[in-house]
Amino acid sequence: MSRYPMLFRPGRLRSLEVRNRIIGSPMERNYCTAEGRGPQRYVDYLAARARGGAGLLYTEATYVDPRGKGRTWQMGLHDDDLVPDFARLVAAVHREGGVVGPELNDGGRVVQPWVSGLESRAPSVVPYEGAGGYAPRALDRSEIAEIVSRFADAARRAADAGCDFIGLHGAHGYLLSQFFSPWCNRRDDEYGGDLDGRLRFPLAVVAAVRAAVGDALPILYRLSGDEHREQGITLADVCAAAPRLVAAGVDLIDVSAGMYETNWWITQPMEMPQGVLAPLASEIRRHAGVPVSVSGRINDPSVAEHLLATGACDFVTLGRALHADPEFPAKARDGRAAEICTCIACNQGCSDLHSRGLPIVCLVNTTTGFERERAIRPAASPRRAVVVGGGPAGLEAARVLAQRGHRVRLYERDGEPGGQMLLSRHAPGREDFAGHLAWQAGAAARAGVEIVLGVEADARRVLADAPDVVVVATGSRPGLPAIPGVEAAPLVDPYEILRRPAAGVARALVIGGGIRGIAIARVLADRGAEVIVVEPSRELAGDIATRSRRFQLAPLEDDPRVTIHAGTTVERLGARSAELWDGERRWTVDGIDLVAATRSLVPVDELVAALVGLAPSLEVHVVGDAALPRTALEAIHEAAVLAHRL
Repeated sequence: MSRYPMLFRPGRLRSLEVRNRIIGSPMERNYCTAEGRGPQRYVDYLAARARGGAGLLYTEATYVDPRGKGRTWQMGLHDDDLVPDFARLVAAVHREGGVVGPELNDGGRVVQPWVSGLESRAPSVVPYEGAGGYAPRALDRSEIAEIVSRFADAARRAADAGCDFIGLHGAHGYLLSQFFSPWCNRRDDEYGGDLDGRLRFPLAVVAAVRAAVGDALPILYRLSGDEHREQGITLADVCAAAPRLVAAGVDLIDVSAGMYETNWWITQPMEMPQGVLAPLASEIRRHAGVPVSVSGRINDPSVAEHLLATGACDFVTLGRALHADPEFPAKARDGRAAEICTCIACNQGCSDLHSRGLPIVCLVNTTTGFERERAIRPAASPRRAVVVGGGPAGLEAARVLAQRGHRVRLYERDGEPGGQMLLSRHAPGREDFAGHLAWQAGAAARAGVEIVLGVEADARRVLADAPDVVVVATGSRPGLPAIPGVEAAPLVDPYEILRRPAAGVARALVIGGGIRGIAIARVLADRGAEVIVVEPSRELAGDIATRSRRFQLAPLEDDPRVTIHAGTTVERLGARSAELWDGERRWTVDGIDLVAATRSLVPVDELVAALVGLAPSLEVHVVGDAALPRTALEAIHEAAVLAHRL
C-alpha cells in the first residue's frame, strides 16, 4: 500500500481523468522564442515532468495578446501560426502519459513596454514600479471586449493543439486579478466598484472561453487567495467570488497568493514554511463547490498527503518541487521518497534568473533545463577519478562521474561532507541549504562513489591512488581585509563563529552585509552581543534571492542589539577599536571584542600546485570556489559541466 494514498488517488475534472492529485505549476521558464514558440528545450523539460508521473501539467503563463506579454521569452498563443509548435509540445506530453494545458494570461499593468514593445493597458491608471515609471492606460469598453475575445481565441487554439484543459491566470496581479482587485481597479463604470463590477471582466472571460471550447474541456482558474496588501484582494473577496466563477464554467480553483508588490507570497523563499497557503485553500474550498488545488512551498510528499488528508485541498500544485525533481511523483509513489531531490526554495536558479530575463535552471538539480544535453551518457573509456573536497561542487562532480561509469573516490577532510554549505544549518532561515547535502551525499553513494571522510588528501595521498584524473574542489576560505591595523584587531574566522559559540563577546564588528555577514550578525546578537554591521554598498543581502532579503533583514533591523551602517567603510582597525567613514563623517567605535570579516573569499588551491609539481602530466581540473569563489549555483553547475565532459 502506498504511503501516500490520497496523493495517488485518481481525480476527475469533467470528463478528464487525472492519474493522481499532483498538478505541475505554470512556471514561466524563459525557454521560448521571442515570438512565443516552445522549442525543443521546452518540449524536453515538460516531457520529463510527464514521464516523472505528474498528474496534470500546465505549460506556463501564456500571453493571449502581444500587449499583455510580460517577458521576452514567454510562451504565447496569440496567433494561429503558433498552434503547430504547441501541438508538438502537447503530443510529447501525451506520449509520456501526461495531460497538459496552457495558463492563458494578459499582464496588464505589470507589462514593461520595453519588453512588449507596446503601451501597457489596465483597468485603471495604477503604475507598477517595476515597469520603470511607465503608467498603464485605462482600457475602454471596446478594448475590454477585444481582450475577452483574445482569451477565447487563445483557448480555441489550445483546443486545436490537443490540450486537455484550459487554465486562466487570475492570480498574482495580472489583468484578470487587476479587475478583481480594489487596489488596482478604481473604475466608476460597470467594470469597477463593488464585487459585481470588479468580477464582470473575469466572468466574461470564463464564459467566452467556455463557449469557445465547448463542454468537454475543464477550465482551471488560478487566483490569489490574498494579495497581502492594503486595499487588495482578501480571502473574503475570493470566497465570495469562487462560486460565481464556478457558475460561469470553472471546474477547479487553483489557489496561490500575492501580487508583484508582494512577490514573496508568489514564490515563497526558504524562510517561509511549507504549505503556507493551505489555510487560504481550506477556506476557499468551503465556498467553491468544485475541486481546489493549492500551491506554496509543497516540496515533501508527506506535506502534500497531509494537506489532502486534512481536507485543505483536493489537488496540490507543485512548481519548484517538480522543477527540482521531475521524478518526484514516481519516487514518492514507488517508496523512494528518500531519493527525491528536494527543492530548498533558494530561488537562485529559478525566480531570480527568470526576473533577469534568463532561462531558468536549478541549484539542486543540474539537469533541469538541460534534459537532453545533460542526460547521463556512459563514458567511452571509464577512468579512475579522485575528487578532493566534499562540498556541493565536489559531490556533484563525483556523482555525475560515477553515474557515467568512472571509478570515483572522494576525499573530505571533515567528518561529514558539505563544505561551507554545511554551515548554513547554523544560519537562521537558511537551514534548508544544508539539507540538500544529505541528498547529494546519498546520490553520490548510490552512484558508486567511495566517500572517504576525515582525511585531508595531500598531493602524495592523491597520487598514491594512481588516478587518471583529479578534480580539486577544496573550496575557499575567508580573506584578510586590506584595512590598516587589521593585524592587531581581534579578528575571528567567521566560519568558526557559526561552528561554535564565541565566549565573552560584548561588542562585535561584522564587516560585510552580504548573507554571510547577516547570518553571523544574527547569531552573535542571539548570543547576547551588541553587533555593528558595516557594508560599503548601499544594499544589504545583495548576494541572495530577492524574495529572501526581507526575511533576513527584518530581524536585524528590528533587533535593538544590532546597528547597521550601509554605505560605510572601515578605515582603520585597532586592538579594540574601528574607525568608520560614511562619506560625510568619520568616527571611532571602541570596546570591540570580535571582528568578523565576511566580504571576501580566497580559493583554497594549494593542492593544485602541489599535484602539478609532482606529476606534471596528470590531468587536474579545478571547480567551484577552489577555482573562483562564487555562488553555490555557479559552483555546482560548473562541476556538472566538467563531469559530463570527462
